[in-house]
Amino acid sequence: MVGIYSTDPEKHDAARNSSGAYERAVSAIKLALEAGLMVVMTTHASPSNIQELPALYNLASELGVHEFSVWEAMPKTRDDPVITDEDRKSILEMYHRINSSPDGPRMFANTYFEGQMLGAMEGRRWMHITTDGDAKAGPYPPFSFGNIKEESLKEAWQKIRSYPYFQKQKNLAPMHDPEFMEFVDRIPAGAKLPYPFEKVCEK
Repeated sequence: MVGIYSTDPEKHDAARNSSGAYERAVSAIKLALEAGLMVVMTTHASPSNIQELPALYNLASELGVHEFSVWEAMPKTRDDPVITDEDRKSILEMYHRINSSPDGPRMFANTYFEGQMLGAMEGRRWMHITTDGDAKAGPYPPFSFGNIKEESLKEAWQKIRSYPYFQKQKNLAPMHDPEFMEFVDRIPAGAKLPYPFEKVCEK
């Protein structure tokens, strides 16, 4: 899996904060294909690149990758810009159009996979463990539900599932969900992350 944010090398390099990142990404894709690997070109759909998705798919086709994978970019705070429901509609239209044709790379979109097919998965179907052992509902929510160096993975998972929020069926990822962002708003300024969820949520 190789991420490309924009077909404009300067824009991609700026997003990665690394000069030459675009050329290295394209080179990695070509080398992986030459080696006979299955290659996925990924991107995160955000307000600043949502209009580029067709061009990014065309690039994926030109390079000859097997799949074009689109993930909704996640905000870190309530004030960060996020894609709209209209943006999600355009992603779904693109998803269905591309996958109804036998030509070109297949398209994966978590807008469909989580939004329509299975619902939000963080804290419901999966969890995330940081390099320090903190158990989180997913990679993006800034909360800890224990640490697997101190308790079992099963106990951490049961703790996540014990909260009413994670027992509800949701179509939006937590960091896109206004209800969940109320918990994020309660994290004290300057607090070390991930922050214990029990300190912002009463069962």
